[in-house]
Amino acid sequence: MVRNIRARRRREINHRSAGTRTCAVVTVGLAAATMFYTSSAHGQTGTGRVVPTNETVISGYGTVGYNAQTQGDNLNAFTASVSPVFLFQFQDRVLFEMELEFDLREGVTETGLEYAQLDYILNDNVVLVAGKFLLPFGVFGPEIHPTWINKHTTAPPLYGHHVTQFGAPPLLPVLADVGAMARVALNPGRMQLAFILYATQGPSAEDADEAVPELEFASSSSDGNTDKMLGTRVDIGLPPWVRLSLSYLNGDYDESNALGFTAWNVAAEARTSGFEIRGEYIQTRQEIQSVGGVPTFRRHGFYAQTAYRRGRWEPVFRWTQIFANNFAGAPQDIGAWQAAPGIDYWLNPSIAFMVGYEINRERGAEIDNDRVVAHFAFGF
Repeated sequence: MVRNIRARRRREINHRSAGTRTCAVVTVGLAAATMFYTSSAHGQTGTGRVVPTNETVISGYGTVGYNAQTQGDNLNAFTASVSPVFLFQFQDRVLFEMELEFDLREGVTETGLEYAQLDYILNDNVVLVAGKFLLPFGVFGPEIHPTWINKHTTAPPLYGHHVTQFGAPPLLPVLADVGAMARVALNPGRMQLAFILYATQGPSAEDADEAVPELEFASSSSDGNTDKMLGTRVDIGLPPWVRLSLSYLNGDYDESNALGFTAWNVAAEARTSGFEIRGEYIQTRQEIQSVGGVPTFRRHGFYAQTAYRRGRWEPVFRWTQIFANNFAGAPQDIGAWQAAPGIDYWLNPSIAFMVGYEINRERGAEIDNDRVVAHFAFGF
């Protein structure tokens, strides 16, 4: 008998979101799958003839919000976004998933393809992936950045995901790239182990003439050189209490394959009795072409976040810091920190009203660029 899409989606979510807010994701994903599940999912006709199994599920998330800041050209603004997710199952082991993003900012609707990937479920422990996918670097990007899963109103400033007021540039964007990936999940006893390997197009220099070129990761199938970026992540968990993740990636970003970019991440989380604490540390190393050789520009920072669920209310606090860095005797990062308290009110496991306040400070500078953000986030 052909397994139905509900079981498949459960395995898919467990591979991607083990140790995060899996219960809420599974609730929404399985509810949507149930709406589309019929007896044809078993691949049988009325005459008993086996036919291909095709199932489609539409889910996703959206946000409507308001933010006000203490300086800048746009002191306050309303925002709205929606990200539909399309899941298509073909027969027993093949699943195609895609997420589109529609975001209204400053009166302009921005559109994007978050990911579009083909998953082949080799068995209950191994999934092979090809296409454009969220890179499993760290935890926030591939698992927590959807607004109804993220317990804060904004992303940690380490990641360039709708961050506008922090005093230092982000270390990395929420990474998505085109390539291939293998995910292996094991459950020895009470533990959960996951091993991920991937190869993608990799980064390229946005402006190679800058002293420290800003890097961008492939948003299309184009590639700036013959090198491929390789990455891995290892997860060790004792659900539902503790999880540790280690991530690493490396690739060349120039046309001659001479300048490399390396990043690594350590992420940890723990939860018990409604209390949750999580954090991530990121370090990046970028080789720079110069007259005297190939020096390395190093950046690093971290965030730590805690939350406590009490009934429908959940106070949240996040601390983020990007450390000061010099390159070639000149400061490239002056250093900055952010303290961000917030409060969530949950109407149900996938719908919440959230309010957060960001206190942003730059090292050695008296700049008032605080911000309050309120939004209504929902998963469907």
